[in-house]
Amino acid sequence: MLRRYWFPIPGHLGIGVTADTLAEAVELATKAAARLTWRVDPETVITDVDVRELDQNHVVPNMGVATWRGVWFPNGA
Repeated sequence: MLRRYWFPIPGHLGIGVTADTLAEAVELATKAAARLTWRVDPETVITDVDVRELDQNHVVPNMGVATWRGVWFPNGA
């Protein structure tokens, strides 16, 4: 079952990932963070994040599809 994960990134908004497991989400977020020269702290992850609680002015209008497996914010990361 796919779940939505949100990884807050200090100094940035964060990374949103949909995955089957936390381990898979950490792997996807870590790869995306590396491309952006950010660091992921798995201890800060929010599991089953409600996208309505995320930044409505920047995250929500610029995110990919959060119901599909993969990184959905930042879109294209």
